[in-house]
Amino acid sequence: MRTESTTTAALVHLTATELTQLTSVVAETLATNVQAQPKKIFTAANLWNVQNQRRVFATRRFI
Repeated sequence: MRTESTTTAALVHLTATELTQLTSVVAETLATNVQAQPKKIFTAANLWNVQNQRRVFATRRFI
């Protein structure tokens, strides 16, 4: 069976009400009472940890 016929056949079996439900637009609202998270500062210690973890994972790959 070809892929084209199987994908288009799935769309044919949808009824009009199912198609309407799937394509309906949902109204979204924004939450205004959310406080922003403070941004984390990327330090030299963070960079060292990233490099150290890469080194450890690279050595474990061949074990």
